[in-house]
Amino acid sequence: MSAPPTTNPWLSIPADDYENHMGSPAVRQLQFLNETFRKTVEEFRPSSVVIPGCTTGNGFEHLDPAVTRSIVGIDINPLYLGILFRRFGRRLPGLSLVCADITTWECPPASTDLLHCALVLEYVDPDPFMVRAVRWLKPGGLLSVVLQLPSHGLGNVTLTPFTSLHRLESTLTLRNPDDLTALALRSGLRLHRADIRTLLTSKMFFVALYRLAS
Repeated sequence: MSAPPTTNPWLSIPADDYENHMGSPAVRQLQFLNETFRKTVEEFRPSSVVIPGCTTGNGFEHLDPAVTRSIVGIDINPLYLGILFRRFGRRLPGLSLVCADITTWECPPASTDLLHCALVLEYVDPDPFMVRAVRWLKPGGLLSVVLQLPSHGLGNVTLTPFTSLHRLESTLTLRNPDDLTALALRSGLRLHRADIRTLLTSKMFFVALYRLAS
């Protein structure tokens, strides 16, 4: 496997900065994403999951190894993956971690019950990614998506003391949920459910589940 490109800003953000920023009172996204993932895996009990942009494993504590026997986490930052493995490697025997750019990485066809993409599509072109993602799902499989929405008067990256996160501004593009749903439908998925969530910080997010026909 070739090394990920060194120009990606995610490679220059320390894990402590990422976690402290995302979990800070001004952001609260770590907690929100954790709870969203928990509800999804507890409701659907997938036997296999693929998690692009898994970072340091937020929410992996909710995976039951007796239920979810195959867990694939992909991230471009090897230091994040090292932390994730130290936290969960023993508890999750089915864990496989891949250091790769998700714009080029390929999953075996029809191999996963759940593809969980939380704050991922802001950093990749959704069109080619969706084409590939649909191929990865088993019949009846789910694509779980969390998108950040524009929030009036708030920047895309919230100001916190952890300023390394602001390197992401140049690569973060907010997506239109209607466009994403239309793309999903064209790709062979159907909308299972969708919701708009507003955090205490006033940041807004689109949370959706799409299902591949059985």
